Amino acid sequence: MNPLKLRKCLLGRCALLATLLLSGCSTVTRDGPAPIRPQPEKAAKTYYELGVAYMKNGRYDLAELKLQRSLEKRPSPDAYNALALLYETQHENALAEEIYQTLIAKYPAYERGYSNYNFFLCKYDRQSQIEQLARQMAAQGGRVATVGRIAAGDCAMRKKAINRAEMHYKEALKYDPHVAGALLPLAEIDLERGNVAEAKIKINQVHNYVGYSARSVYLSILVSRELGDELEERKMKSVLRSQFAGSPEAKEIFRN
Repeated sequence: MNPLKLRKCLLGRCALLATLLLSGCSTVTRDGPAPIRPQPEKAAKTYYELGVAYMKNGRYDLAELKLQRSLEKRPSPDAYNALALLYETQHENALAEEIYQTLIAKYPAYERGYSNYNFFLCKYDRQSQIEQLARQMAAQGGRVATVGRIAAGDCAMRKKAINRAEMHYKEALKYDPHVAGALLPLAEIDLERGNVAEAKIKINQVHNYVGYSARSVYLSILVSRELGDELEERKMKSVLRSQFAGSPEAKEIFRN
């Protein structure tokens, strides 16, 4: 090729290349990479999970920091609940109570918060606050009201206040007539008082509407023994052995 033509060709290619390069550069300069958007929900979840992990490992100092960071990023009932439990574990009772109260004020439908707060109050026998909390939960109606009465009843049972427990469990049945958390302890109370037929009715309600549990089957075995119903006792023992073999109830029944 003629040297002059070659030179013109090369210059043309260089110009084309320069145009492409400049075009690419101008595109990057004009648009740039997509900005990184903050993800507070993801960050909050990560901090929460770290906080719970540190709690399990006994690193309460780090757990507190991570849970607080989670709440800063995006408040959630789980993070408040974990922080309250953390303070309770450390016997920082004033802080624990403050967080529990904040939790149920911000998230009035969060059942676990009520239950844990109730357990906290029960631990220190704060009966007037337990009754107040049960009324507060009753005002929510539905499932929250049921859980509130059951929690108050469970606390009374732990304190051997049987009549008070019975009252709370019966109140729970007004919201949910088939809830096992109220029917089974009422059946236990009936058994203690010798009202075996009443206990059987309540246990059968649970089995018909809810299903079997280790506790319900255990109580059914005790009722069958009291009534001399060997066939039903064998049947319930078979259920306990096949479905709930590792439960404390199974160990109690089959320990001999």
